[in-house]
Amino acid sequence: MNRSLVQWLVILLALLTAGRGLSWAAGDADRDWQAVIALDAGPQEQPENAAAASKMVLGHLARQEKALRGFTADHPQDARVFEARLRLARLLQIRADFEGSDQPRIEARRLLDELEKSATPEQRPEIEFARIARLMRSLSPANVAQRDEVLKAARQFQSAYPTDRRLAALFAEVATLFDNQPTTKEILLEDARGLATDDDLKARIADDLKRVRLFGQEVPLRFTAYQGQEVRIEDLFGRPLFVIFFANFSPPSLVALDRLQQEIAGLPKGSVRVVGVCLDERREVIAGLLKGRNISWPVGYDGKSWEGSLVRELGINALPTVWLLDARGRLRSLNALEGAAAKARALLREP
Repeated sequence: MNRSLVQWLVILLALLTAGRGLSWAAGDADRDWQAVIALDAGPQEQPENAAAASKMVLGHLARQEKALRGFTADHPQDARVFEARLRLARLLQIRADFEGSDQPRIEARRLLDELEKSATPEQRPEIEFARIARLMRSLSPANVAQRDEVLKAARQFQSAYPTDRRLAALFAEVATLFDNQPTTKEILLEDARGLATDDDLKARIADDLKRVRLFGQEVPLRFTAYQGQEVRIEDLFGRPLFVIFFANFSPPSLVALDRLQQEIAGLPKGSVRVVGVCLDERREVIAGLLKGRNISWPVGYDGKSWEGSLVRELGINALPTVWLLDARGRLRSLNALEGAAAKARALLREP
């Protein structure tokens, strides 16, 4: 199960390279292909911050790109060239997103168009799946039409290839786009659950269903804070409440902490509450983290990280996770970090 946003990113890309110090040299096609496959293990280092994570990703993408271009150039008649070029198209799209550059995106589209012209019936699902992945990577979070386009493409893929092994993971991923449409999200997750065979994916889907089924419901939030007090949801009624799940070992969640604090600073003083749940295992780590960011609001901590009872009960499986509850403790946003202040103001205007 994925435990941090950086780790989740690595698995989603599925193309990041690992072999530090690996150089490309033309040789036996089988050996060269094994070198390409070996890179799928992903980076082994844990970045210290978001900038380091971005640098790590780009460096690994560059090594993967070099290996794939080398294979296609040195073994043009090999049966695995189709997969190599397909991987390269996906990788170029990812690099374009990271760099904000159109050139890799244009090349990626050209590669897919060329592959489609010569694809066999067995290869065509790979092309269609790659196009859906490209749609998802180019998605603007606020663009409803784009989300609907991705959903339509996923359903069309299911209709055309109902036995494809990737359908469960595809629906689970598409569901992440519909945090603000819990009914659609739950339908997608139920479809994914019915198709899933991988134990890790099943566990992830079960967690996702726990969260979406809490939407609109009072959250059973009870914990002992690191600071010592007992926290119960009923004691927090009366004002909108942000709940942030974070950890020092997850650089993106540290960025989320800073962003949330900035958003809240723009709201009327005392108009909202905040509580956190920290997944670090060592007390000295959380002590330094809270002190460094001047955090005084209650932070749940039991030293059990991902196996903590509250984390398991609420289905938390990725960091950061930021929720917004209304004045009666009901979950109103599954993804409250984007536009946090605006969402809080909307709740404050409710009677």
